[in-house]
Parts: sequence; C-alpha cells; structure tokens
Amino acid sequence: MSSYLSRFIGADRLPRNLPAFDIDVYFRLPADTIQAIRDRFHADRLPGVENRMVAMAAQIVFLRTTGRALDNAPLLPPALLRALGAALQVQPPSIASLRSIYKRRETASEHQRWARRHLGIADVSKDMLAQLSSVLSTHAGDVASIDELVTAGAHWLYDQKVLIPADRALRDLARDAFAGIERAAVRTITTVIPADQRQACRKALFATRGDAGMTVLEWLKTPPRRHSPSTLNETLAKIDFLKTLHVHEWDLLAIPLARQRAYAQAIAGRPPSESRRRKDNTQLLEVICFLRMTLLDLTDSALFQTGRRIGDFSRQASGKTQSRQAQRSGDYRAGLASIKDLVSDATRTPEQRLAAITEVLDALGDLSPNSHAAVVREALSDDPVRVHSLLSAVSNLEFRGRPNDRSLNHLQQLRQWGAAGVNAIPADQKMAVSKVWDPLVNASDRRRAFRALEACTALELRKGLRRGSIWIDHSLTFREREQMLIPRDQWEREKSQYLSALSLPADPDAYVNPILKLVEAGLAAVVEAKNDGAVSIDAQGMLRLPAMDPLPDEVEPQRLRDLMYRQIGSVQFPDLILDIDALVNFSEVLLGRRAVDEHELVAVYAALFAHGTEIDAKSVAAMIPQLNPGHVAGAMRALESPGRLQRANRQVVEFQRQHAIAALWGTGSLGSSDMMSIDASRNLWNARVDPRRRTYAVGVYTHLLDHHGIVYNQPVVLNERQAGPAIEGVVQHNATNEGTRLQRLAVDTHGYTYPGMTFAKLLGFDLCPRLKNLAERKLFLPRRMDTPEGLERVVIRDVSLKAIRTGWDEMMRVAASILSGRVSATVMLQRLGSAADDDPVRRAAEQLGRLLRTAYLCDYFSNPAFRREIHTVLNRGESVHQLQRTVYTGKIAPERGRRRDELVAISGAHTLLTNVVVAWNTHRMQAVVDRWRKAGQTVEDTWLARMGPAHSSHINFRGLFRFGIDRYREMLIQARSTSRRSA
Repeated sequence: MSSYLSRFIGADRLPRNLPAFDIDVYFRLPADTIQAIRDRFHADRLPGVENRMVAMAAQIVFLRTTGRALDNAPLLPPALLRALGAALQVQPPSIASLRSIYKRRETASEHQRWARRHLGIADVSKDMLAQLSSVLSTHAGDVASIDELVTAGAHWLYDQKVLIPADRALRDLARDAFAGIERAAVRTITTVIPADQRQACRKALFATRGDAGMTVLEWLKTPPRRHSPSTLNETLAKIDFLKTLHVHEWDLLAIPLARQRAYAQAIAGRPPSESRRRKDNTQLLEVICFLRMTLLDLTDSALFQTGRRIGDFSRQASGKTQSRQAQRSGDYRAGLASIKDLVSDATRTPEQRLAAITEVLDALGDLSPNSHAAVVREALSDDPVRVHSLLSAVSNLEFRGRPNDRSLNHLQQLRQWGAAGVNAIPADQKMAVSKVWDPLVNASDRRRAFRALEACTALELRKGLRRGSIWIDHSLTFREREQMLIPRDQWEREKSQYLSALSLPADPDAYVNPILKLVEAGLAAVVEAKNDGAVSIDAQGMLRLPAMDPLPDEVEPQRLRDLMYRQIGSVQFPDLILDIDALVNFSEVLLGRRAVDEHELVAVYAALFAHGTEIDAKSVAAMIPQLNPGHVAGAMRALESPGRLQRANRQVVEFQRQHAIAALWGTGSLGSSDMMSIDASRNLWNARVDPRRRTYAVGVYTHLLDHHGIVYNQPVVLNERQAGPAIEGVVQHNATNEGTRLQRLAVDTHGYTYPGMTFAKLLGFDLCPRLKNLAERKLFLPRRMDTPEGLERVVIRDVSLKAIRTGWDEMMRVAASILSGRVSATVMLQRLGSAADDDPVRRAAEQLGRLLRTAYLCDYFSNPAFRREIHTVLNRGESVHQLQRTVYTGKIAPERGRRRDELVAISGAHTLLTNVVVAWNTHRMQAVVDRWRKAGQTVEDTWLARMGPAHSSHINFRGLFRFGIDRYREMLIQARSTSRRSA
C-alpha cells in the first residue's frame, strides 16, 4: 500500500470535519459490502434499523482503513454519516456516536465481530505478538525513534490482517525492541573497544580545546568551511585526532549504520553539557557512534576536497598553458614575419640572411609539435610548492589499493623519500610510469623529475580514488569495491535468486541476441524514415531531425487554464501548507508522530521554510511571531533525520496522484530527471561554478513523474555526469512504490553514459536521453553486423560482443548489489567512469550501453510520437524547475550546506515545499473541474491534459506568516486524551 493510502493506519478516531476527498478515497463502501449489510439487516424490523446499518458501515470502513475497532470515537464525522447513508440509500443520523446508536453494548460487540469476519481480520494473539516483537527488533535498526517503530508495527499488523491493539501495547513492544537494539549495540562496543579506549574517548570528547573555550565535541562537529588548503588541513587534523583515539580500528559493523548515524546525530544536535549528563550506556553509545560517523564523514570530505584540489591544479595549469601558448603563437607569427622579411632583404648577403634567420629561430625556442595535454603536464611539473604540499598533507591517510596500482606505490615511495629529506629521484633509479609521463619523470634533471613524479602521482591518485583502485577503509564513499558488492561466495551460492529478482539470464547471449534483433528492426525503420524525408543525413555525416510541429488547438486550453486559476484565487503560503497537511499529514511523517501542540506544529513548518527557502532560521522566526530562532534551529535539526523528508515527499505525491485530473497528465510509468542549481556562496567548500549561469552553486537532482510530482531528490556536485543519480532515483522510487513502476526515464545529455544505459536496463527501466550534440547521434553496431544502405556515414561498427560476454557475470553482480541496496548507483557509476577504462565491468557496460543506445535512437529517430513524449516530459520538468526557483529565490548562506546531512535536508525540504504547491494546485483544479461539470459546463479531457499544476503567480510566498491552526486542529494535532509521548 502506498504511503498516502496508509496514513490512517493505526488511528483510533476520526476528525469531526473529515474532508470529502478523504471520504471518497478511504471510506467508500464497495458494492459487495453494501449488499452484505443489506442482507445482514433484511430481517431486522426493530426501530432504528437504518441507524444500525449506518453504524455497521462505519464499523467496516473504519476497521478497513485504520486496522482498529471503532471504540473510542466520541462522535462520527457528519459528512461520513451522510456518505454512508447515501451509499446504503437510508436516512443517516445527523449527530451520532456509537453510544447513541447502540443501546446494548453486546450489539456493538457483535457488529464489530461481524465486521472483522467480513473483512477477514483476525484478533491479535500471543503468537502474533511474538512475531511482531521479532519484526520490531528487525526494524529498530533502521528507524530514528520509538514513534516510528510504533507506526511500523501498526503497518505490519495491518498487512497481516490482524486487529491492531491499543497504542500502549504497541509502544511497550517498541520500547523493548529499541532497548534490545541498544543493549546489543552496547555489547558490541564493550567487546570491540577496550575499556581504556572507551574512557579516553569520553574524556577527550568533553575536554576543552585551546584557549577559546570550545570543547572537542564542538570542534569535531564544526563543518568544513570554504574550499581552500586551510580547510583541507583542518579536516585532516580532525582525522589525525580521531586516529589517536583508535577510531579507525573499530569494527562496528554489527551495529546498523542507520542506528550509528541516529546516535551520532543525537549528540551532535544538543549542547555538550546536556550530553555529559546522559546515562552511562546512552552516553557511551552516542560518543562512540559520533566519533565513528565523524571519522567516516571527515574522510569522505577530505578525499573529495583532495580530488577537487588536484582538479584545480590541472585547470589552473591548463589556463596558464593556454595563455602561454597564445603568447608563443604570437611570437611564432612575429618570427615568421621577420624570416619573410629577411628572405626578401636584398641588402644582405645570403650568409648574413641565413645567420639572421638562425638567430630568429633560436629566439623562438623548441618548435617541435606538442599537444596541449603534454604542455599541461610540463606546467604541473614546474609547480614546486602546491602539489608537494597537498601530497605531504594526505600522506598520513592510510590508502590501500590493488597490488599493481602504480600511483599507490609512487605515493609510498614519495612518503619514504620525504621522511628522509630526499627531493630528487636517485640517478640510478628508473620509475615505472605511463608512457606520457616517462619523458618528464625519467628526465636527466632529477629534481625536476621528482616534481614531475609528484604531479603524476597526484593525478593518478585522483583517478584511482574515482575508479576504486585506491581506497580507505574508514570511509563510506571511497571504500574498497569488494566491500560494497555482494560477497563473492554469497554471489556464487545465490546467483540464481539474484538473477531471478533482476529478471536476467545467466547466459549473456540469451540477453544480447534479442537486442540485436531490435537493433536490426530499428535500423530498417530509420532507413524507411530517411526515405520518407522524416530524417536526413547532411554532408558532414550528421543525422538531423526536423523541428516538431506544435500541437493544434492551443488557444482553448490556455483560456481554460487562465479561467481556472482565476476561480482558484490567490492564497497565502501558510494557508496552502495547512490545507495540504490536513489532507496528507506530512507533518506527522516529519515528526514521526502527531504534533502534541500548536507550537510544535508551527516549528515544523518553520523548519521547512528555513531549509527549503533562502530564509534563515532568524528571519523565519521574525516572520512567525510565536517562535524564536532556537525553536526553529531545533526543528531544523530534527528534519535531518534520514528518510523523513523523503517519506513526506512520497506521501504528498501519492495524494496528488489520487486526483482524476492527474491521470490525464500521465500514468506514472514515465518520468524525467534533471539538475537544478541553487546559488551559493563562493566560500562554500562544495560549491562550483554553474557553466550556464556563471555563478557558484550546488546542484539538486530531482526525478519528476509525468503527472508533475517530484518523487526523488538528491544533492549533487555540479559539472559531473549525472547518470548515477538518475539511476539511483528510479531504483529508490521503484523499491518504495507499490503502484506503477517507473519504466522510462527521460534525461538530458548529462544524465546518461553508456554504462548508465546498461545498468538502467539491467535494473528494469530505460534511460531515454535527449542528445543536444549532433555528433553524438551515431549508431553503434557489432563488427560483423551489416550496415543498411544509406546509413554508412552515421554507423560506427565497433561494439565488442566478446567484452560483453567476458564481463557479464561481474556486471550482474554489480546490478544485483545496487538493487539490494548494498551500494548506491551514484557511487557505483562513479567507480565505472572514464577513469576505469581497463575495468572488465566498465568495458562490458560500455559496449552493451552503445548497443542499447542504438536501439533507443532508432526509435527516437523513426517514431515522432515517441520523440514528442520524451520532449514533453522533459519540458514538464523545466516548468517545475521554474516553480522551484520561485520557492527558492535567493542563495544558500555561507554558513549553510557545509554538512552532508544539512545539504540533504535543504534538498528534501525544497522538494517538499514544491510538491505541496503542485498538490494544492492539483486539488483545487480538480475541485473547479468537478464544480463546472456538475453545473453542466463542458470541460474536455484533452484540454485538461494540456495543462499543468506548476503555477505560482497566485501564491504569496513571503510576508508575515500566520497559521490558522484552529480549523485543522483535529486533523493535525494529537488529542490530549490519547497523546503519545516520544521516547
């Protein structure tokens, strides 16, 4: 069941003002139930039979929707009674509770039993409670609070068709499961970490560091600042400090990573003085997990900064080289002009002219041809300080790698020479480097050769980290690839099960041969389209497509859309958020429970504004009078709990999909993904220059369904290929969505690579890129496949089927590891990027991806309807990007976005606010359409299909925010009599 359709599970009462939309979605009586109720009461001639029929229907729909018996509701919602009475064709009571309808409690109990039998719901038993306890113990490692565990238990019982018991019983089981996880974690820590190390860690973490009065805990949780050598040095200093506490030696794999991060966030989100007062075991858990997660995060940050610094060196060297080459080009032209003048100078003898020409040539220097890359390598070799300083700084990191990795060997050699004070390669030692570096590293000038070796090592270190041939054990992103994948012995044992889950054969030919037949059919279709003039090949061998004609009848949908939004009218952003929250209860997802009071609810909204817009906590507190900056900051920290924003987004999207008008926009099987950049300070360490807008920014990569809902978001680094995030979003969506799966994903040129095409297909969907560059519109075929006549200039026959067969098994292992969640597609696709050319998996994925892209492009070229569909969904993504920019109009403040968790929260909150606007517009559009049609006005579905909900001119996003909670109190705030305490 989807997250939205399950939002009433576990509820023990209904709000009095239940919306008509909820009644239609959750509490509608099916025909078989209506007939069963009529049959049940057909012989009842006693007074009040109609009331009892309505009460029976209420028992059934409440039990079916919530999984609980209708015991505690003081009053039934009048709108629900009217709807049930209309369905049963009887007169319902205007005001009713179970007590007013049932004069005898035995009758009410008998009706409840009948409802349970009708729905097939069993009473909870001791055996079922024992199973539930086991399930909760399993779930306890993945949730952040007891409230979330209670919700998980209620959902599990609902799926098992078992009556959900009272909240207290569930909460007791959840507490026991949570306590069991904590006890197991404490046992792991006391077993793995010696007592003296545990005591030293506690003492060191709360000690004061330096003269500023800052504790070590506060120092460690201070995020990296701007992109600079000093930031990298400080990050490395923190890593060195943690290693003195032996944190890198701890094996805490027995504690789930989600629990480690939850314990770490708990201590990071409160003052050190408060953490020091915690109970011994709780403090121990939080301290150890904080130190471990901090080490993992800092290591990732240090390696990312190192790679970026090396990239800076190359880019700056390239810039200097370009200016140097431009100057040398001018000198060459001036020299050639001088030589020309000397040749024609009749006043000099031939010997004098030859001597003068020789002087000019000597002044010009070496004229031998040299590539730009070679000149860049020379410039890096002439950098005596920066490369050396970087390698010296990172040399203490415990890099590991494959035995034949030359860069790791060179790094170890340089470390030994540095310890000995050597700054020149010994004359009798020849270094094994690549062919392009050999002239510089093994040159006669041994000091310059030493600097060249450092530059070579730095560049190879960056490549090694990206392709995974070099790694660090105490890292999350830069771990050894074998640690990320399914263990090899487990893969060999369970290969058939994994391949069954992927729906893939063990024989590569059984997979490739059908694709070859598709390619042959596609090529024939392209030839036919070329003969019909639908596509053409120009003189340069580039395949060209004509511009698509606009669809006819654009005037009527535009007029209808304008009229519809005038009917909807203007709205304040706080009112819009309250409207949707009352229908969706996303605040309950964000808190892990219902808000206990108005203050807590408003603080959640304020945290959404502070994360999801350019407004900071202080400004949001000024806009919401009942809050202060401390309340907002605390709520912002709570939103950083892993998964909460993502689940809230899914719930809002599921609500939007329930509307009939959304079905006219799409089915949910087609989507698009693209990156939107958010401006940031140039001092933010992970910000980069947006090439189009020429401003520093960070990227938010979003996945949009064809009915406009954003189902996945992820912060990304600008100027890097986005095939990994594109695949990861679909994998996550398909894994958590029980409805329609995404089958095709439209992306732009940056959203695909050849390995990306391959792994998308292996994971059950198609990447559909819109290629901007005509030179990329080539068709790749196997060497032995015949080229159709007329396509010779756009066909490249270089696909190696042998490479696909060689890397097939390992490629399946990688795909199964992504599908099972052991490694993200983002990390795996980075390991299989261009730096991993010699990797058999990379070669196999590259070759298969070329073949798959050819099959896709044949459809794209020959099928205009398919091409229009891809362009349409990409354009919808752009329209939603415009809405996103309206929500986030400014830039990220310099002190924001430095931590990974905070950047994820910014991305998730921004997406949630955008989805709320889309859902509200959809809901109001549906209401207007229903009202028009009920009044007899013609509204064509074809007109509605051409509209969209990404509209914002009628919404006031800024100003003084006032939340009218009273209208929605029953829907959003937990009733006092059954309020639940968060543990």
